[in-house]
Amino acid sequence: MRNEWNAEKLQRYIKEGRGQGEYESYKGFTQIHDFGSLGRSSRIRTWKCNRIVHLLSDIETRYFYLTEFDDSILQVKEHFPLMNYEDVVGEQEDIDIRKFKDKQSGFPYILTTTFLITVRGKDGNTFEVARSVKASHELEKRAVIERFELIRRYFYKKGVDWALVTNKEIPLIKAKNIEWIHPAKFLEETTDFTKDDISYITGILLELLYKNKRSIRDITNSVDSQLNLEAGSALLLLKHLLATKQIKIDMDKKIDLNQSAEALEIVPQERQGEIKIAIDR
Repeated sequence: MRNEWNAEKLQRYIKEGRGQGEYESYKGFTQIHDFGSLGRSSRIRTWKCNRIVHLLSDIETRYFYLTEFDDSILQVKEHFPLMNYEDVVGEQEDIDIRKFKDKQSGFPYILTTTFLITVRGKDGNTFEVARSVKASHELEKRAVIERFELIRRYFYKKGVDWALVTNKEIPLIKAKNIEWIHPAKFLEETTDFTKDDISYITGILLELLYKNKRSIRDITNSVDSQLNLEAGSALLLLKHLLATKQIKIDMDKKIDLNQSAEALEIVPQERQGEIKIAIDR
């Protein structure tokens, strides 16, 4: 059960730096421990900068993974607060603002958008887009619709592109593929592999994968055997190559280790980092 929301709690959040900062220093306004036990919540270290992102549902997590794989996205601020939305939006005759106040204290809630995303455009300039993520069945509730309408009007006034994303718009297979490779990007920090180890083993792996008709699984298993590695080590290095985009595969199809290594494309160094997702919905 959610605790009372009041002015004292807001000031505490502000002092903690919530909803403030950039890149490594940003803190989401809403965090997992605010709600006690949340079975579908996730704490994930972002590829974009050295910090932990707090995600409150599967749908938030899946959309987040899509942003991680898009190199045009520079940072994602989760649960970004609209601190002054009443001043920005102004009085709304068609929406009863009183609905968005705590029933016990009467203090107004702080509206948030799930993600405020910093994007580098093709011209090199940066801009922000806002995305609110919600399960489609939740949109049957009038209060939810009105909340999103306030958020839409807020970002319209701010001149920021905003869109609502439901589970129906998220490519599930791609999100799960990214989730599968995601922990393998920073192997030097999360495993006993050194930089030289990673370079040496991935070099061998890349040579064996190139235009090879054997299955991906067969090749990674053989590398483990040849180099006397712990079982699964070469597979972890394969994930690393995918996460760092040294190799490419069709991420819209479930990654099948039993398919031929010909499904993989070795990416020349100068072309790495070109894979992007569309955020213009």
